Amino acid sequence: MTPVSHLVFYVNPSWRRNGSHMPLLNPWWGNLLSESSFFTKQLFDTYAFDIECYTITDDLRKADLVLAPYPHVWFLRHDRALFDECVRTARIAGLPLLIDGAGDIEYPIGGENIYILRYGGYRFIRERGRIQIPLYADDLLERCRNGRLDIRRKGEGKPVVGFVGWVTLSPAQFLRTMLKELPMRLQGIFDVRYRACTKGVLWRQKAIQILRRSPFVAFHSRSRDSFSGSSKTAVGDMRELREQMVDTILESDYALDVRGDANNSARLFEILSLGRIPVIVDTERNFPFSDVIDYSSFALIVDFRDIQKLPERIAEFHKTISSERFEQMQRNARDAYLQYFRIDALTRQIVAELRAKMLH
Repeated sequence: MTPVSHLVFYVNPSWRRNGSHMPLLNPWWGNLLSESSFFTKQLFDTYAFDIECYTITDDLRKADLVLAPYPHVWFLRHDRALFDECVRTARIAGLPLLIDGAGDIEYPIGGENIYILRYGGYRFIRERGRIQIPLYADDLLERCRNGRLDIRRKGEGKPVVGFVGWVTLSPAQFLRTMLKELPMRLQGIFDVRYRACTKGVLWRQKAIQILRRSPFVAFHSRSRDSFSGSSKTAVGDMRELREQMVDTILESDYALDVRGDANNSARLFEILSLGRIPVIVDTERNFPFSDVIDYSSFALIVDFRDIQKLPERIAEFHKTISSERFEQMQRNARDAYLQYFRIDALTRQIVAELRAKMLH
């Protein structure tokens, strides 16, 4: 693998506050996630960003960039003055500023010489300085199966498609969603791309209904009434719920991946970590590192405009793919996760993209 030159980020020690800092600072400031985010806390306790690729300094003269130490949404809610100080420091020093703008809601960030980490967004809505990253997802093969990849053989008959996830909104949630999405839905009348902005749960409902009715696939699903990745919303033991999800994915030929509240999903990267082939409903997503990764080598991507034909697309793909190619795609999925998306590998990709942008 090509070496990535070391980056030095300036962080003023006086900028430290009582709050959850951006994960890139975990090697120095620690993992402050609480038990309410148990799985994510466990992830960051196990895997670390690679400090061979970057470090921090309190000396501006030694820095390549200034690092805003907290997520952008935290600054907006708690300390806008501190964010303004980070921006001002970078501008006066003539250095780029790196901002953690990742979140289910992406607030616009303006300014010159700024780079922004994001995991959502839409391809047709461009943003200057965007660096697309994956959602942080644990290595479920290591966590739940001792790292052993059991390749699934291609069988005869219908392809098996698995799904586990949140698909139900309460009447109040549905009403709030409809009101919130009304401007985008109106825009979607004139520009179909804006229909991709529909809430992820609604896209999941549609995909599940279509797959369940279809004679072309065998659909195995566990539909849930709430998000199971947090103790605040999970109904039942979180470890048991995760084990059910892992079993369903591993016992399937393909695993359905549909966007979440952000236009991306942690499930995609969990599927890859398990070495299974995701079927991605593409809602105008920005795919991380797509300039260096061939997603077709490990995934079937179906445009959201073709969702009514989702079962047919899966069945045709499964019919025409060779047994050797089917098995190789599973290995490619696992390899992609290890080389690009797991936290220890992710550092290299972020630094490489920052370096490339800084050279232009």
